[in-house]
Amino acid sequence: MLLRALPLAVLAALVLPAAAQAHASLVRTDPRDGAVLAASPGSVRFVFDDDVRLVSGVRAIRKGGGSILLGKPRIAGGRVLVVPLRSGLRDGDYSVLWRVLSDDGHKLAGVISFGVGAGRAPPVPALTVGSGPTVQDVVSRWLFFAGLLTAVGAAFFRLAVGPVPSRLQLGAFLLTFIGISGAIHDVSLSTRFGAVMAAAAVIAGCGALVAAIAPLNPRLELLPSFVALLLVPLPSLAGHALDSGRPGYAVVVDVLHVAAASLWLGGLVSFGLALRGGEDRAATLRRFSNLALVSVLVLAATGVVRAYTELDSVSQVWSTGYGQVLIVKTALLILLAGIGWLNRYRILPRASLPALRRNVAVELSLFIVLIGAVALLTDLRPGRDRVAAAVVEERVVEAQTGPPPLPAPRMVVQARQDGELGVALGYRAPRAEVTVLDPDGRGVNGLAVRIAGTEARPCGPGCYGASLAPMPNVPVSVDGRRFVFRAPGALRPADVLISRATEAFRALNSVAYLERLASGPKNRVVADFTLESPNRLEYRIRRGASGIIIGPRRWDRQRGGKWVLSQWQPTSQPEPIWAGGVTNAYVLRTTPTTYVVSFLKPIGPAWLTLVLDRRTLLPQHLSMIAPAHFMTHRYSGFNAPARIHPPAP
Repeated sequence: MLLRALPLAVLAALVLPAAAQAHASLVRTDPRDGAVLAASPGSVRFVFDDDVRLVSGVRAIRKGGGSILLGKPRIAGGRVLVVPLRSGLRDGDYSVLWRVLSDDGHKLAGVISFGVGAGRAPPVPALTVGSGPTVQDVVSRWLFFAGLLTAVGAAFFRLAVGPVPSRLQLGAFLLTFIGISGAIHDVSLSTRFGAVMAAAAVIAGCGALVAAIAPLNPRLELLPSFVALLLVPLPSLAGHALDSGRPGYAVVVDVLHVAAASLWLGGLVSFGLALRGGEDRAATLRRFSNLALVSVLVLAATGVVRAYTELDSVSQVWSTGYGQVLIVKTALLILLAGIGWLNRYRILPRASLPALRRNVAVELSLFIVLIGAVALLTDLRPGRDRVAAAVVEERVVEAQTGPPPLPAPRMVVQARQDGELGVALGYRAPRAEVTVLDPDGRGVNGLAVRIAGTEARPCGPGCYGASLAPMPNVPVSVDGRRFVFRAPGALRPADVLISRATEAFRALNSVAYLERLASGPKNRVVADFTLESPNRLEYRIRRGASGIIIGPRRWDRQRGGKWVLSQWQPTSQPEPIWAGGVTNAYVLRTTPTTYVVSFLKPIGPAWLTLVLDRRTLLPQHLSMIAPAHFMTHRYSGFNAPARIHPPAP
C-alpha cells in the first residue's frame, strides 16, 4: 500500500495549485532588455522583489569591444543592483551580466542587452550566464547533508534504539563541518543562508569535539546526540521554507521532512554498524523497523506538501531541472521504501543475517545517490520561480508610456500610497485593474503585480489587469509590497450621498480640519485649516507659513515674519475639497454611525475615500491619493463661533 500511495501522493501534489513565491526574482530593469536608446545611459539598474547581496562576476561590455564598467557595482536600498557605466558610450550593442545572492543563499544571474543609437536594430547579447550549480556547490552540499542526516539520525537511534559508536558521530559532525566550509566560502554572513550555515558550522564543530572526548568520560556519552539534534531545523531556516510568500506551515513541514530523512538514513547507518556487533540483532531490527516505518510515512506526507509549494503544475516535472531531479529523488525513495518493506516483512521473520546485511548495503548505496539528488535540488530554482521569472521577463518588454487609463465607470475604486508612487485598484468582478502612478502622473511599467495571488497582465501604461472571482477583500502585491482593498458585496452607488454631503458642507457656518499632505515618504506638511461663511479661510502650517483670506484680501507671512497684504479673488466658503465632477462613487461599507464612500476625480486624477456621519452627512475623515499628492483630512469644529479676523497691524 505504501509503495502504491507514495507516487500517487506526489502526483496529486503536483496537480494541486498553490500561491507561493520563493527567493528573490528580478522584476524590472532600467533600461529594459532589448531597448534601443537615443543616448548613453549612466548606469543599468536591476530591481528585485526581495533583498539581495552583491557577488563578484558582474560584467558590462560593448559587443566586439572591452569593458564599459565605471567603478564597482553596488546595492541600493537592499533590492536594487546598480551597475555604473562609462559616460558617452558610442553607438553600438552592449551587454550586462548581473549576479546577486538571494537571502536564502541562492546565486541568481542573467544577461540583458541594450543598444545605443536611434534607429538601430534590436541588440544581440554578447555575454552568457553559464548553466547550473558548480561541482563544488553540489559536492559541498552533499557533504553537508550526508553529515547532518547521519549525525541527527544516529542521535535518534541512540535515544530510541540502542548504542551508537562515537566514531560514527565524530565522522558525521566532521562531514557536516567540511560541507558547510565549502558551501559558504563566498557567501556573505549577512544573508540568512550565511548566518544559519555559520551557526551550523559552530554546532558541528562543538559536536565533533564532544564526540571525540565522550569515550574518555561515560557521563558525556549522550551529549553528542543532544548536540546533533540542534542541527535539525537549520536546513529549513537556511533554505526555501523561509522565502518570501511561503505559507506559515512551510518551516514546520520542512523540519519534519529533515527529521524523518535523518531518522531513516542515520538510523540505517547506525543499524548497519550494530549488525557487526554483538547486540541482540532481532530486537534491534524490530525497534529500528518501527521507527523507520514512521519516518517513511512522515517523509511521504511532508514531501507531498513540499512539492505543493515548490511546483506550479504537472508539466514542471519534466520541463524544469528542479522537477527532473525531483523525479529521481522520488524514484529513489520508492526503491528505498521497497527494500525497507522487504526487510520488515520478509527478512525479519526469517532472521536471515546475510540477506539483511546485503539489503542494508544496497539501501546505503541508494542513499548516497539520493543525497546527491538532494544536494542538486537545493541548489536549483524551483518551478514556481521559473514561471515568475518568465512572467517578469514578458512584463519588462512592455514599453507603453504616458498617463494610465482610467478605470471603467462601474468599477469600485480605492488607492494607497507606496513611497513616491500611488497604487490604485479598480474592481468589479470578474475584472480587477491596478494602476501605479509616478510623481509626474505617468504610469509605471515593468512591475511585478499580483491581484489576489493572480499574476496581473499589462493593460496600458502603469495598468495591470486580472480576472478574479468575487471576494470581500482584494489583496494586491506590487513588487512584493502588499496592500488590501475592501470590495463591497453589493454595489451601492454613492452619487446622491456625495451630492447631499456637498450641500451639507456648504451650508455650514464654519468648519475646521487638520490636513496632512505628503509628496513622498520623507516630505510631509501638517496644517490646520478653518473655513467660515461666507468667504473666510485661515491656515497655519505647523512650523511654517500662515495665511488669512477674507473676501478680496489676503494676508500671508512666513514663520516669525510680518504679515504681507495682497489682493485675492473672493471664493465662497466653506467649500469641500471633493466638490466637482466625480465618477465611480460607491459605498464601501456602512457602520451604525457612518457611511464610507470612495470615488474618483478624473482631473488629476485623484482617488478619494470619504467617511460621512450617517445622520448629518458631514465629513469625519477624508483621504486622497494623487500624483505626488497624498493627503488626509480630519474634520471638527462644525458651526463653531467665528474666529477669523484680519491680523493685527
